Amino acid sequence: MTTDDIIGTILGILICLAVAGVILYALFSRPTPNKRTASRSTFTHGIDDTSIDGE
Repeated sequence: MTTDDIIGTILGILICLAVAGVILYALFSRPTPNKRTASRSTFTHGIDDTSIDGE
């Protein structure tokens, strides 16, 4: 094997490990809630609790 073959093999292995690491991180990381969704849920909280005359 020449030096170019060894370097190519090492780079190929590193790229495969990086791709596998990104996939595993994406699978096991917890999704963060959207700030827009959170503000919307706090805005609509309690709207149905108010009484309206005639109900």
